[in-house]
Amino acid sequence: MSFPVFRHTISKFKELFTKNSDNATILIKYDPMLAYLLYKEVSKSSNKTEITSFLQMFNYLGTRRIEQIILDRDLFLDNEDLPIWVYGILSAEVSSLLAAKFSHIHRDEAFFAGLMPCLGLLFMLNEFPVYRSIIQFLIKVPIEDRVFLEKQIFGTNHLDTLKRNIIYTPFKDVVNILNKIFSDDGSKHIKAFVSVRGSSLQSFFDLALLADVSTYGVQALMFPSVFDNRELFLELAKKYFRIKESDSLEILQNAMDRLLDIAREFNVFEEIQLSTEKVFKLRKFKFESKNPVFANMLKQLFEENANDRNIYIYGERSVGRRLLAAVLYTADDNPRKDKPYVMIFCDMEPESLEEEFFGVKDGYLGKKGMQGVLKHADGGTLVIKNFSRMPKDFQDKLQKALQNKRFYRVGDISPTEFPDIKFIFIDRDDVRIKSAKGEFSETLIKILNPFFFRIFPLRERREDIFYIANEIVNKYNLNIQDKLEQPAIVEKLKTEQFPENLRDLKRFLFFLYIQRLIKS
Repeated sequence: MSFPVFRHTISKFKELFTKNSDNATILIKYDPMLAYLLYKEVSKSSNKTEITSFLQMFNYLGTRRIEQIILDRDLFLDNEDLPIWVYGILSAEVSSLLAAKFSHIHRDEAFFAGLMPCLGLLFMLNEFPVYRSIIQFLIKVPIEDRVFLEKQIFGTNHLDTLKRNIIYTPFKDVVNILNKIFSDDGSKHIKAFVSVRGSSLQSFFDLALLADVSTYGVQALMFPSVFDNRELFLELAKKYFRIKESDSLEILQNAMDRLLDIAREFNVFEEIQLSTEKVFKLRKFKFESKNPVFANMLKQLFEENANDRNIYIYGERSVGRRLLAAVLYTADDNPRKDKPYVMIFCDMEPESLEEEFFGVKDGYLGKKGMQGVLKHADGGTLVIKNFSRMPKDFQDKLQKALQNKRFYRVGDISPTEFPDIKFIFIDRDDVRIKSAKGEFSETLIKILNPFFFRIFPLRERREDIFYIANEIVNKYNLNIQDKLEQPAIVEKLKTEQFPENLRDLKRFLFFLYIQRLIKS
């Protein structure tokens, strides 16, 4: 079977081998499919020895064998397919830079894990030629949405193709975990693998997480107009790898710099047009409603926000809580709109949460000092996700810090003044219900005194569905405006329950768009 490679990389490799250049050993991993072919060749011929370093692969196979693998290629992707290459290489670079923050994964292993989502796309392209018409759209959407859409159209998905093609350890185990994390219905099951921590499967699990998290970083760089990409990358990097936001943003910038350097090596720098100008600063977003009741509620919310009131946003899955928080922050009348905007989540163990919030004294128990999010958000806005899941022990510590207007960094004996911060809380549940049951500190809620705001699910504000659908169509450049006027589509938008709200609506619109691309 002939697998697709990129013409610009293969041309460069042929040139390097002609010149006997050592650069070939450095650049060999920068064609996703060629990297896979080398891994496959090494794995099937090296018995039980696991070789995952690209330099080891190069030395093991030898220049002559690698040159033959390159010369055997006869299926090429050209300049119009460059976005796919950019997607793959950026993902691999982000993954390897994330992995540099911890020691139990080799950088080349992380690089290959970052290539996996792109490899899955190329395997699908190899099995279904019509896939070419939709591949450049699919790199814009998260893995779970891609799996769902692929299954609807082809009866299989790119993770299935990875399982069919990557059959050697250690990446075989990584692919198996990815297939368990992502279901065909587009759901994601990370928490089912919590028990893996500390076991022999931890490295495989972390590589699978790297493959997922890095795609959000890539999409933040390639498609900065889609707000969720940037925020999800920052959130997941912190949640799964304890990487603070400033470091995650630096990783994105470094990944982009690396890509541009590699593009120069392969003589495609001029063909790549990417901008990170808007990635590191929140753009202005809007959150409106055609429902008169909900619109009036929004008006009151923005008034409270302008008065610098703490805000508590809650509602069902995928109703736009994170987006609304960003809209409040970027509002013209927000007195803190030019100050820091920092996000943290609460569903972690109390010890880690205390370090993240309050910071750590430099040298305490050999730990590197960290300031904590309270310090980072000084003068600005601190967005707290899953506030109702805050551990009871930490509720008491935060309450005491707010009452005393000071707190102690972990390991420090000198107090730090509590900063001037506005809080925005994002949650699925109304924390007041937990408080009434004695499951959350009533005193803490009273001290914070937030304005509570519930975002209606789509089924309770059906007037907004057509408006939001058009916003999604414009944001993702979906050429289906005419379809939204067809009677059958209009009826579905009027009557569909959309149990997962914006996620279901987006997937429906994406599906319509993919159908059009395939038919055309």
